[in-house]
Amino acid sequence: MADIDAALLEIIAEHAVGLTTPPTRETLVGDLGIDSFAIVEIIYEVEEKLGIEVPFNANENPLGNMKTVGDLIDAVKKLAGKE
Repeated sequence: MADIDAALLEIIAEHAVGLTTPPTRETLVGDLGIDSFAIVEIIYEVEEKLGIEVPFNANENPLGNMKTVGDLIDAVKKLAGKE
């Protein structure tokens, strides 16, 4: 697993609510139990820990069409130019 994958899974796991197992690429975003505040915290941590700027508009759903954690990881990799 790439370092960026592991780092993102760790960040997401810290904010997920109600998961009985650690999140994987296949974990559904809806199962994470994260609220809008947690999303902002996750974005902040991604920017700080990974040095990736994440465009964010509080008036839009930052998860968009993302259904799984893998979709989120792929989106961050794309932002980082590592896709």
